[in-house]
Amino acid sequence: MLRKRTGRPRRQSKKDTGFTLLLLSNSEKKPVQFQLPPLFFKGLLTVTLLLIGLTGYGLISAALLKPVARQKVVLEQEIAQLRAEQDKIRSENQNLRAYSAQQDKEMQNLQEVSAEIKNNIENLQGRDSEIRGKLGLPAESSASGSGETAQAETQASETPVGEAKTTEDLQPLMLGDAGESDIYDTTAGTPAENILQRESNIQLSVLMGARQRRNTMQLAAELEQSRAMLSEASDNYDQYEGVIRSQEFQEEQRRERATQRRQSIRAYALSFLGGRYVWGGENPYSGVDCSGFTRYILSHAGGVSISRSSAEQAGEGRTVTADSMQPGDLLFYSKGGGVNHVAMYIGNGQVVHASSSKTGIIVSAWNYRTPVRIASYLN
Repeated sequence: MLRKRTGRPRRQSKKDTGFTLLLLSNSEKKPVQFQLPPLFFKGLLTVTLLLIGLTGYGLISAALLKPVARQKVVLEQEIAQLRAEQDKIRSENQNLRAYSAQQDKEMQNLQEVSAEIKNNIENLQGRDSEIRGKLGLPAESSASGSGETAQAETQASETPVGEAKTTEDLQPLMLGDAGESDIYDTTAGTPAENILQRESNIQLSVLMGARQRRNTMQLAAELEQSRAMLSEASDNYDQYEGVIRSQEFQEEQRRERATQRRQSIRAYALSFLGGRYVWGGENPYSGVDCSGFTRYILSHAGGVSISRSSAEQAGEGRTVTADSMQPGDLLFYSKGGGVNHVAMYIGNGQVVHASSSKTGIIVSAWNYRTPVRIASYLN
């Protein structure tokens, strides 16, 4: 038996048919109809929202990135300026190093020249003392000069270049000693602070360079003063040396004349070699004894007047040694305690004398007998 089903009838789902797009014309043509599914409108909405979102994101990003870009440009400009300042400082540092090296070299040259001039002055002072001694002049007091020299040396040794003696002591202040350190290192300060610090170091170096220039000028002035002293000492030395040379020349002329005089006496005495011996005789042309012979020769050839007898002649003149006797000097011999004979030295260890009536005027060795005295009557 069939039972009839009862209850609510099942609702049939309406099929989603989408949208219809009609394009109407002003003419009497049939309108164009487009059937658009629902998915099309969903996609169109999604694309529209996506475009709106992207546009908004772009606008927001541009608004946010614009200050960053502006700040980046400012930073790049600051970096370029700081690099230019760094290059300028490095260039000034190199110039300061070169100038300091030049100043050190000039200082060393000045010190060497000053030492040389000081040495020359000491030598000239020594020569001046020697010349004054030869001239019999009083020694010049050097107390004031030595005091000034000591004071100048003290000032030169105590003159500081800041606290540095050479530019090597200035190197810790030079920028180059920092190497290629990063000027943007925030641990050491801001870039501006680093630049200011470096400029302060440069100014300090320039100040020290100025002090060194001032000390160099002071040393140059002292050098000029030393040169003036040297010039004055040289003039005095030339003057004294001229006097000494004149005296030496005169002394040399005197010795030369004395030598010529003695040679003339020798030659004149030898011209009577072989002459007669006559006791009591005074002229070698006619006959002469020993003391008459020496008296005649010294009087006619030497222009010197001596006594007549050998004993009297032995008491005159100045005594000389056998090592220093020269032609024209007289040698006296004794027998029985008194001087009884005299001979004239002619050089080469020989004497000429009127020996005896048997031999006449002859040449003998100076020590053929032992002389008791040797005397010179010539200057």
